[in-house]
Amino acid sequence: MELLDVMKNLSIKHSSNESEQQIFKSVAADIDDLPTEIVFAEYSDRILIILSQYQKIGSMLLVHKDQVPSPLGTNDIYTTKVIFGATGEEQQVAARYLAEAINITKPLCIFINLKSYDIETVKACKDIILDLKQEESN
Repeated sequence: MELLDVMKNLSIKHSSNESEQQIFKSVAADIDDLPTEIVFAEYSDRILIILSQYQKIGSMLLVHKDQVPSPLGTNDIYTTKVIFGATGEEQQVAARYLAEAINITKPLCIFINLKSYDIETVKACKDIILDLKQEESN
């Protein structure tokens, strides 16, 4: 898996000590009989996720969570912005769904490149991301 090999070799260059260096959590899994690479990393100011079934990073989106006051309290609003790549609605809906499902508390930078954006595929990705996130917090 070329993408995983590249991600494993990345580190933060301007870290003052070893404890600040980010370790990427990654997994290669078969989703809908397609090899799928998933990378998860959480930084102090953002979350990074890469989802690919093409061994390429694909479209880059940024997802922000805002809270809007309402008469019953506050509502969470997720805003997506395509930084580069395809501007399809499927990528934006998948990114927004994943951001909400993993309950982001800081901006999410997501690279997404799936062959199918059906709900079962995205839910399978969500489950793997939640497992990776759980590993990171332990």
